[in-house]
Amino acid sequence: MLLLVVSLLLCAYLAEFLLGFQHVKSVPRYPLPPHASQKHTTVDYDAKYRYNNYSLRSADFRPTVLYDAVLLGDSFFFGQGVDEGKTLGDLWQKKGWQVLNISEIATNPIDYLHKLGVMQAQGLRSRNIVVGLYMGNDFHGIDDKNIGKALSYRYKPDFLTYDGGSFLKMDRVRYQLARKGQQLADWVRNRISGQRRETIVVHEFERRRRFDADWLRFFTGNRSKLVEDMTGSRDKLLGKEDISEEKYLQKLRLSEQALKNIAEILNVIPARAPAARVYVVLIPELHHVWGFRSPRYDQYIQQLKKMLAPSVGVIDLHGRTTPEMYFLHDGHWNEQGHRFVAEIIAGHLH
Repeated sequence: MLLLVVSLLLCAYLAEFLLGFQHVKSVPRYPLPPHASQKHTTVDYDAKYRYNNYSLRSADFRPTVLYDAVLLGDSFFFGQGVDEGKTLGDLWQKKGWQVLNISEIATNPIDYLHKLGVMQAQGLRSRNIVVGLYMGNDFHGIDDKNIGKALSYRYKPDFLTYDGGSFLKMDRVRYQLARKGQQLADWVRNRISGQRRETIVVHEFERRRRFDADWLRFFTGNRSKLVEDMTGSRDKLLGKEDISEEKYLQKLRLSEQALKNIAEILNVIPARAPAARVYVVLIPELHHVWGFRSPRYDQYIQQLKKMLAPSVGVIDLHGRTTPEMYFLHDGHWNEQGHRFVAEIIAGHLH
């Protein structure tokens, strides 16, 4: 029995060690080395990104600072395609504001909430929290998710710390067991109910990625076809193709359940940061910017506004941003767009 126990412990700690080659503590969903830099080249731009001590595109995080504004969002708030010093957060910093941008390309609202929790565990405090909600893809893959566990998760202090004690407690192994156990429970429940539901598990560890100074090669895993597709084509203007209302809503994945889940996620933020004012910026989908109108899309926007708690301020950009503020083939705000949005949001902050 003693030999068996020792053998099991050795196997468990070997697994903990080996998982270190795959899992890492990180704020970004796609981990980067601290203070790294990358270039991002498409048919629209050739931009450079610089990251801080927490691998975020922002000034270095300092837990002693009371920030004037924290930005939570995806590629729009990150400033995809826009050079250093010209993004939304950079423009506010030039005003003398203390700004922390936790935004990251290819993420969604459940990631925004998670990153807020991680940074609060590291000591983050702010007067204002601004969440960017892009109607074009932030509703993707949320309607069939059980989000209750993620919304009630409590982050331990120094969440990002992994040390000798973490190894002895087998933090990585326990995380993997909990994640796989939840997947098994979901599979059994779905087989019995005939439904397809997935429980969101908070990412205590992120999957390591091989760093590349070229953002496209880094993000795609250097898959040439994906790199080519994401580089874009000058013959294709995003948001200009003909589309029916039904296909439009299917593309955006807008539904009653998706709306309900997104509203629940956003309404948790004021409770997580009671000392801060919380604002949600509604970023219009590209077809809307180019002039396409869908009555049901408009209804969903109004419905979402009503579902948000009174403690959440809404800044609606529909009908305010214009095609000149976007990269034509990429679909993100250009420098003009960032200047325009920075001024609009700044007028609401206290």
